[in-house]
Amino acid sequence: MRQFSTPPEAHITSNESDHMAIRDIERKHLDAAISEFDTTDRKAMLDTYGFGVSTGYLVHLNGRFYDPKALIGVAHKYATGRPLTASDFVTDNARAQLKALRVPVVKFKGLWWVNQGANYATERDGGYVWAGQRAKNGRVVPSWSNVMKLQEGQLVLHYTNKQITAVGTVHGHPREATDPESNLFEQYAPAGYLCPIDYRELANPISASEFPEELLATAPFDKNGKVNQGYLYPIGDDHILDVLAFLDARIPGLLEGTFTHRTHYEDQHSDEFAGSYESDPILESLLQFKNIVLEGVPGTGKSYAIENIARQWRSRTGRSLHDFDGRPYRTTVMHPSTSYEDFIEGLRPVPSVRVDAPGYFDEAPARDTSFAVADGFFVEVCRAAVRAPHEDVLVLLDELNRCNIPSVFGDLLLTLESSRRARLRSAGPSSGSAHDWSATTTARLPYSGRTFFVPDNVYVVATTNTTDRSVAPLDAALRRRFAFHRLEPELGEVTAPSILSSADRELFRSGARILENVNEHALRPCLGPDALLGHSYFYSIADALNDRSRNPADVIASYWRYTILPQLIDSVRALNADDILDSHTRPAWFDTHSEIEKKALDRAMDALGALDDYLAQFGLMLVVEGTGLARGARIAGIEVGDPGSDDELVLDDFDAAAGMDS
Repeated sequence: MRQFSTPPEAHITSNESDHMAIRDIERKHLDAAISEFDTTDRKAMLDTYGFGVSTGYLVHLNGRFYDPKALIGVAHKYATGRPLTASDFVTDNARAQLKALRVPVVKFKGLWWVNQGANYATERDGGYVWAGQRAKNGRVVPSWSNVMKLQEGQLVLHYTNKQITAVGTVHGHPREATDPESNLFEQYAPAGYLCPIDYRELANPISASEFPEELLATAPFDKNGKVNQGYLYPIGDDHILDVLAFLDARIPGLLEGTFTHRTHYEDQHSDEFAGSYESDPILESLLQFKNIVLEGVPGTGKSYAIENIARQWRSRTGRSLHDFDGRPYRTTVMHPSTSYEDFIEGLRPVPSVRVDAPGYFDEAPARDTSFAVADGFFVEVCRAAVRAPHEDVLVLLDELNRCNIPSVFGDLLLTLESSRRARLRSAGPSSGSAHDWSATTTARLPYSGRTFFVPDNVYVVATTNTTDRSVAPLDAALRRRFAFHRLEPELGEVTAPSILSSADRELFRSGARILENVNEHALRPCLGPDALLGHSYFYSIADALNDRSRNPADVIASYWRYTILPQLIDSVRALNADDILDSHTRPAWFDTHSEIEKKALDRAMDALGALDDYLAQFGLMLVVEGTGLARGARIAGIEVGDPGSDDELVLDDFDAAAGMDS
């Protein structure tokens, strides 16, 4: 039992209070917010409380739909007397609280309407929607080019014979494609846009006579309520929730994603659609901004993300990635010694030609070595890009924040900006040179005097480790030119290998659950987001558990002992909080941090206590020893003599974990 208390006058900052109040929102507060939404226009409600339209999820309750983040923000008013705005908290916190209140949250990314008429059966059996880029007379029609705006996971209402006959779901990304049925669509020129769709035909089609006023007020209809004669239209935000409620009442499982038409077209064109994937916001940002930074704590999959991007590239863009010695991207690891000369260009020694092969290091080097201008990493990348103009070039700058960014990038920062990239003058041969590109912004390289620019087909992914306290914050000029994605731990997504026994699966799962609780209830609220541990450790454990020659419990124990716990110690040590790890020093640490609210404190103690119990199964514990700057945590072994008696604990020294570089 905890032998200390939190003073009632403990000071709580505004942000901390808001964050904790979200967790304390009860169902009655949420019901009051729902009632307010039900009696107020959606747009007016969102504008009043400072929220935008939800773009990924909706609350689905009693046949109606609501914006989840806005709902929690308004519920906060009923819980505390003050509503939250969108900038006060993140969507993940809102979804977590709705989940805790057992309120259904469903994925929803948008709704479209397509007029298919006589083409319906062909497109349904083909599993796609297709429209030409131009009419045969050269005219461009906006409702045709809308095909390229479809996004993975969006719903499509298929209208034919004066009724909604099917609901489709976009299951791939749109791309340029010629007429898939060889001139079946006579009104179009051959070049067009195609997007793969899963069709779910309705057992009871919805007649046009049933459409509500809200649907008739959307883009597919003209001012007289008649269907427009174009092809594909978005259902706008103004009436979307009412339209969804109407559809939900008539289509069982509207948002469940079960479909009946998998397409022969995709099978026949498997090369074009290989690697169909769930929409990836990281890839979408990279395509939009051309430069992105993936930031987060260790183990959140930053390095894995570029592999995922490379796998998805062709199915999303229709273009190939340039090959670098068998890999679809080029990588460099940045570090404190990385220089402009390494990255752009510089003088490098050129050994003299010698008849005999270079010997060992204990032999004298050539004495007449000269120097010459040598290209650095990024100039080599850009040269490959201009010479392969019909391919895309993907670049990974790992550990970006460990280098001196202004010194390494120099004047490259201006040319790297997406709006200042050079563009290919015309669609020419598969190989080219820098002369084939038109650049509005160039730089003069200092050593060679050559003109430099960054081609439009170069895409840069950089990673930063937010736990690393030995490096300076990123340069502001760089932040203006990169989009930033923070990757969070996703321990709830980890699954145990099926080959394990039920007991070993539970041992694996309980470890993931315990670390997730330590993250959410102890490390995040007490130390901040940069103290968290990522999920990739458990994917490594899962891979190792496929080796049937090893005892699963031993595998799990070794990963905790040699990877997870050292990283945990390193994370809290960077924040001078080692005492939080030892059950004996923990109470005093919390006593000196009275700003932590009592409920949050209790949750933290419970989560850390569960970690202690879990480690004890493996004969492990965390202890804190020393004084002053030498004080720190380490991993120790335990032998329990009389259960429940601390007097019987025997500590076995392991090699010190404190200070390990993870």
